Amino acid sequence: MACTTILVGKDASYDGSTIIARNEDSANGEFCPKRFIVVKPEEQPRRYRSVLSHVEIDLPDDPMRYTAVPNADLKEGIWGEAGVNEANVAMSATETLTTNERVLGADPFVELVPAKGRKGEDGYVPEVPGGIGEEDFLTLVLPYVKT
Repeated sequence: MACTTILVGKDASYDGSTIIARNEDSANGEFCPKRFIVVKPEEQPRRYRSVLSHVEIDLPDDPMRYTAVPNADLKEGIWGEAGVNEANVAMSATETLTTNERVLGADPFVELVPAKGRKGEDGYVPEVPGGIGEEDFLTLVLPYVKT
């Protein structure tokens, strides 16, 4: 099941507010608590490392303030899910597109390949980081997008 987001732009709301509402649908009844946060520019990382795929990405030095609704427990990644930035751009980012075969055909998921053995030992094969995933999208896009 995909999650559902409703975005109301400033020109569609009564008082000019940008409104965002989101639910997290789960086929197995799993509940994952969320929290609401405001990320200030100085709190945005300049080098991002994905918790799940271990990919590392340098980020621009000019992020904007934004809101997010990440997992309360960050052990499986940030999963910012939805938010609005200071340019009044709203974003929803975790609609589980990775289960759509047509999307995977155009943009295949690059999975993390864990290291084998220990560094310095015979037969050691280093880790190969994966690509970005749903858990990373909001953190990598919303602080920088202006339209």
